[in-house]
Amino acid sequence: MKEPELPKNEADRLRSLTATGLLDTPPEERFDRLTRIAQRVFGVKIALVSLVDRNRQWFKSRQGLTVQETSRDVSFCAHAILQQNLFVVDDTLDDDRFFDNPLVTDDPCIRFYAGAPLVSPDGFSLGTLCIIDDLPRTLSPEQKMLLRDLAECVEEEIRHGQRERYYRSLERLSLLHNESRGNPTEYLRDGLRLGCEYLKLPYGIISHIQGEDYRVVVQVSPPGTLEDEQTFDLRDTYCALTLEAEQVLAIDHMAESAYASHPCYRKFGLESYIGIPLNVGGRRYGTLNFSSPDTRRPSGFSDFDHEFLLLLASWVSSLLERWEVESVLQRYRQVEQAVARAQESFINRPQHPQAFSELLGEVLRFTESAYGFIGEILHDDDGRPYMKTNTITNIAWDDASHQFYEDNVSEGLEFRNLDTLFGAVITSGQPVLNNRLEGDPKGSGVPNGHPPIQSFLGLPIHHGSELVGMMGLANRPSGYHDTLVNDLGPLLRTVGQLMEATRNQRQQRAAEEDLKRSEARLRGLFELSPVGIALNELDSGRFLEVNDAYLASSGFSRDELLALDARDVTPQEFTAEDKVQREILVSKGQYGPYEKELIRKDGSRYSVIIHGLLVGDASGRRLIWSIIEDITERKRLALMQREFVSTVSHELRTPLTAISAALIMVSKGVTGELSPQTDSMVRLALRNAGRLTELINDILDMEKLVAGKMTISLEECALLPLLRQVIEDNHTYAERFGVHCELDDQAPECWVAVDPKRLTQVVTNLLSNAVKFSPSDGVVRVTLSRDEGYVRVSVVDRGGGVPADFHSRLFRPFAQADSSDSRRVGGTGLGLAISKKLMDKMNGRIGYRDTEGGGATFYIDLPEVSENRAMTGGV
Repeated sequence: MKEPELPKNEADRLRSLTATGLLDTPPEERFDRLTRIAQRVFGVKIALVSLVDRNRQWFKSRQGLTVQETSRDVSFCAHAILQQNLFVVDDTLDDDRFFDNPLVTDDPCIRFYAGAPLVSPDGFSLGTLCIIDDLPRTLSPEQKMLLRDLAECVEEEIRHGQRERYYRSLERLSLLHNESRGNPTEYLRDGLRLGCEYLKLPYGIISHIQGEDYRVVVQVSPPGTLEDEQTFDLRDTYCALTLEAEQVLAIDHMAESAYASHPCYRKFGLESYIGIPLNVGGRRYGTLNFSSPDTRRPSGFSDFDHEFLLLLASWVSSLLERWEVESVLQRYRQVEQAVARAQESFINRPQHPQAFSELLGEVLRFTESAYGFIGEILHDDDGRPYMKTNTITNIAWDDASHQFYEDNVSEGLEFRNLDTLFGAVITSGQPVLNNRLEGDPKGSGVPNGHPPIQSFLGLPIHHGSELVGMMGLANRPSGYHDTLVNDLGPLLRTVGQLMEATRNQRQQRAAEEDLKRSEARLRGLFELSPVGIALNELDSGRFLEVNDAYLASSGFSRDELLALDARDVTPQEFTAEDKVQREILVSKGQYGPYEKELIRKDGSRYSVIIHGLLVGDASGRRLIWSIIEDITERKRLALMQREFVSTVSHELRTPLTAISAALIMVSKGVTGELSPQTDSMVRLALRNAGRLTELINDILDMEKLVAGKMTISLEECALLPLLRQVIEDNHTYAERFGVHCELDDQAPECWVAVDPKRLTQVVTNLLSNAVKFSPSDGVVRVTLSRDEGYVRVSVVDRGGGVPADFHSRLFRPFAQADSSDSRRVGGTGLGLAISKKLMDKMNGRIGYRDTEGGGATFYIDLPEVSENRAMTGGV
């Protein structure tokens, strides 16, 4: 005898079988009718509806057989459920699998068997409709089709039983939907009871979730386990998983699921769970869920269970939405009344603190809060915000605290510790809500004896975008939630307007006092300023006011200068520049700084840096406030510095040349063979002498450029040959670093007007920098392209690039990025500054950008000479 194998989906198959609810139930005529028909139509002794359980085959309907079940290991039906079509054994004695089976050798002496698998709605083979005889038989194709048809009738009856239970529950749900016009809490509880009864689970919960708070709105549970309005940490509930799934989440056996380590399982031991998110008014509200400490195995949750939960959730959501709309309307009416009373109080008593107290009382009643305060946000001398109360509830707990409250409440209590819940409101400008203050470090620190604070809601008060105050509420019995924040929005905006109006009145009185003091201070600053200040009419240029510093530089007396206008003290050659600056002043409201010369009383000239600001007076005149800085001494010192640098550089060049020559001769062995240590030191001295020579040359170039002594001779020349020559000249230098230089010509036949020697100096500087900062075996690419009338030469490397915070200083003298690379390769810090000056003199420009993928790209742009001019210049 061959025992039947187990199907690969055995566990799921058994769950589907148990879900039918047919096992171990009394006989039913709807199944017996079909087995009688099969027995008569086929003329067999036995016809069965057989269900293959874990260790047995159990007969829901049987004709011609007295036993209710047999062992699965000898069952013909256990073989049949492994097939998709009919399983037929014409003669068991000729079949190796069954000839010695006890059901063949003993009663009922099976010689013929034909079984049609019965398939559940979810696709699992539950058992068979089978016919059995004690004589061999052969079924015709028509008989096989008839047996399959009868099996499908049995399948339909199985489905009908599940649907009937499902539809009965839907009828009850429909009745609830039509009757739910009274207290929504009890109707929701009736819906949960229906769900618990249908799903056969003891716990049913409708929750409201805000942030990490899970609040039980309505529940059905065994006595002494759950209560309405209980709150939990969302992370400790299976509903956190439901919200992540965003659909029906069903867990048959938590211990064997992927969620076995979830905190909810460890804390509450719930083995089975099914839940779905609830949406109310287009936004996430919470969950509808059912659970049990028992597993759902082996049946699991069926498709009918999922469908029922979806329909129940739809009904719950609609009821919650109606409930919320009614609650919102009621809250809005309360808020409107509170706003109206607050406005009336401030209109009648704008300076009276009682107005804030009455407003706070309204809010406490509306929100059912035990404690609260309204405070203004102020700032200390360091700009650090703090709160000063306008009103606060009296929460004195002993004589000392009561006396403190009485002594300070009228002036306002100050709270400067921002490491608190209300401090979080001040620093973030956002609401702060906490319904579980125990264990929160920001909720601790209350004095001994202080009434305990279980829940807190902190609300910022804004006027426009500015945070002007805050409201704090505490100890609402059912905790705080986001809807309160939204409900109080209109009231908070009104309070913000009233608070700002009060502040403006206070500031206006203070401003009037400050104005008098400010005028005196400004007059003192004007007179004592070490920099010249003058006030002139824009149209006439007439002097209206000058300070002592300006008089000292000009040599005029105050009366003498006030009789003049700006043109009287300005040399003729600066008239055009002054006109340009005047146009800038009129269009932009200010001009400068720019450098010019002014005429002293004795006729001599002196250099100044001048800034101007356009203002108007009460009569509508346009006036200019000018700051005039005398830079005569600064220019004298700068000239001395340049002359000193030039002299020192020239004086250093001659001895440095001799030192370098002597070192070269020593390194070549003129004085005899050098030891390795001496040779290393001589080479080090040569490298540093070379750097010093480079520095002196760069300093002299820079000095010439600044002094305007460097001659630039522009001539039209082809750019491509010049670039090739520069790359060739730097080939040996690049090889020293293991770098290869390439020319990428995207714009041939480019002609520019440049000084070839100075352009070579610029490109050589960019190329040598790129080589120094490229990795070994790297490639430096020189590209030539056109861009809107300009020819662009780009030098691209794949080195470390330039730090972003150094970009603005790249072309300043002696600027070097502070990095290990720059220190390793060396440099004077003048090369890019000199290049910038040279490009300016050749009507070009120089710039930098990061290379995509890493590295640096330095580029120069030169105006392109037209093709006709270039051809003429080349002839």
